[in-house]
Amino acid sequence: MTYPNAYEGVKKLILAEALVLISIGLGILAAILGTAALAGGLEATVTGSDASAAGALAGGALALICTIAILVLSILSTIFLLIGLNKASKDEPQNFKIAFFAAIAVLVCSFLGGITALGIVATIAKTVSNVASVAVFVCTVSGISELAKKLGRNDIASMGMTILIIEVVQIVLTTISSYTGGVFAIIALIISLVGYVIYLVYLTKAKKMLEA
Repeated sequence: MTYPNAYEGVKKLILAEALVLISIGLGILAAILGTAALAGGLEATVTGSDASAAGALAGGALALICTIAILVLSILSTIFLLIGLNKASKDEPQNFKIAFFAAIAVLVCSFLGGITALGIVATIAKTVSNVASVAVFVCTVSGISELAKKLGRNDIASMGMTILIIEVVQIVLTTISSYTGGVFAIIALIISLVGYVIYLVYLTKAKKMLEA
């Protein structure tokens, strides 16, 4: 094994990414349950139905549980991400070290944005967090690509470039949807999910490459 630290680091990144995908799934489920609970609550108010009220209460409780689970998974995902990037940086410091510090910036800015709901501080924190998130992604993919080139795996390096292109498209559509909403928001969400899945596949391939 040529790069044991990178191998162990990528394993942690895979776990972090898997938790992110689970969080997205729970987020969709929470949105559905929340909508159903709201509809049931309105029906119970209009008709006085105990069954509708009970259904609304159950849906709301499940949505709350999903929300708490998402919070826990997000914390765990961040921890595994930091551990993975720090470990991988020992074998490829040029990109993974930048990704590590960018991930810390995301964590700090997310915290600041959370405790400062309004004002210029929250706006700046959100902007820096978004930029740092992109830096984490780009530097991680670039780090893996560099290792792939050194190991003569041009297929992995080329796949990294494809993932970066998908990420750029997703960022552009997300930015547009923040102003327009509608179909752009749906397309951005779909591309984002596809990007996450492809990225997870990429990390898995990278792990197998580094295992050799």
